[in-house]
Amino acid sequence: MFETKITFQGKEKTIKFGSWVTGNIEKIVNKDGYGNIELLAHLIFFGLIMGEKLRSNFTANEELPFDIFDCYDWIDDVGGITSDEVQRIQDLYVKHNEMNVPKSEKKKVAEMKKAK
Repeated sequence: MFETKITFQGKEKTIKFGSWVTGNIEKIVNKDGYGNIELLAHLIFFGLIMGEKLRSNFTANEELPFDIFDCYDWIDDVGGITSDEVQRIQDLYVKHNEMNVPKSEKKKVAEMKKAK
């Protein structure tokens, strides 16, 4: 698994990427009309849930100490989607996918995107 620390809501938090995060991101990518910023906010959201060991809380629909809107705010707080901090998170997620998603699956996703 791939993880890093960020300062989020004034505290050091862990973002971690694994199969669970990728599965949730696939749900976003496969819906019509998603945007890049929406995808980034969800990447941070699900990465924080996994990194902070809150998956059971999330699946039980329990209240979390942050929500998706806090993730949008974090993007703004660190300087937007082109900031070094956001780029660092994106790079980590890409690295995770390059190492953990089979090439045949990547090809299938690419073909699905072209078909849209």
